[in-house]
Amino acid sequence: MTVELTVIVPAYNEGHRLAAGMARFDAAVAAGAVDLRCTEVVVVDDGSTDGTAAAARTLLAPLPHHRVLRLPSNQGKGAAVRAGIAGARSPYVAYMDADMAIDPLAVPLLLDGLRDRDIVVGSRALRDSMVETTYVVRTLLSRLFNEVVTAGTRLGLQDTQCGFKAFRTPVARLLFHLVRIDRFAFDVEILTRARRLGLTIAEVPVHWKHVEGSTVHPLHDSLSMVADVYRSRRGTLAGPPVPTIEVRPPPGAPDPGLRVRVARLLGELLDGAPVPVVDDGTGVVALLALIDPSDAERAHTALRERLAPAHVTRGALDLDGLNALGPLAGRLDDDVPPGTD
Repeated sequence: MTVELTVIVPAYNEGHRLAAGMARFDAAVAAGAVDLRCTEVVVVDDGSTDGTAAAARTLLAPLPHHRVLRLPSNQGKGAAVRAGIAGARSPYVAYMDADMAIDPLAVPLLLDGLRDRDIVVGSRALRDSMVETTYVVRTLLSRLFNEVVTAGTRLGLQDTQCGFKAFRTPVARLLFHLVRIDRFAFDVEILTRARRLGLTIAEVPVHWKHVEGSTVHPLHDSLSMVADVYRSRRGTLAGPPVPTIEVRPPPGAPDPGLRVRVARLLGELLDGAPVPVVDDGTGVVALLALIDPSDAERAHTALRERLAPAHVTRGALDLDGLNALGPLAGRLDDDVPPGTD
């Protein structure tokens, strides 16, 4: 069965908590909330020093679809999630914390939301959510941070920091390419970029239970997150432009099937990477987010040969250039039905 969902679990020195977290995940599997036949689980060890990767390999071994990635040094949760997304080949990706503090029973809510939205985020602040904790200070700081974020970014979301989010994979690739905040504030910037690009976001209720042993320091990390958000708003944390391949049919020869062919060819050339291809009115633009430059060059050469006499050029788009394409909601899916011409 084809993998439909990749679940990314960023982990830093989580060797002592992975087993308990995976037990919660297994309970969700047993309850029918997660179908392992079409779900890949990827643990990304963010440069741990406690044997996290070895523990993950043992725990994931029984799963039909799984991988363990290891970053050479501690780079931050955002970097770990980005590494997992770069290797995902499924239509949908989600990430959740190693302790599974958010009950994975909510996975179907994420997937249901992605039927008509680009991004779905778990929210501990919704009326139907359940929060179990005795740490009043941590809860108050979390609420204060979200109020600061809402005021500074106008996101209109009740909980930006919940570590339980899902994306259409092409959407995730684009956003994580654009954002280079790798510590705890990366969620805010991802969602801010999404809003600016006209992508759609839904919130779903979750059941959150405090798990001992978190590496997050409530006060220090909250202040660090606020600082990152402030610097981002000032434009000092801008991400790199997105490499592109533009394909234009010859003058006077419109090609209504061009987008499908380009998407199919790129899938073949880039090892199935879900690269979004956007129709911009005069041709198509492939957004090579999280693609290695050498692979991008190879794909460009191949498209020039296979799509002649169409005009095929390489370029790059920053955030303003992406905005010029118009709202991207529902336009980044790369899926091409088999047998489509």
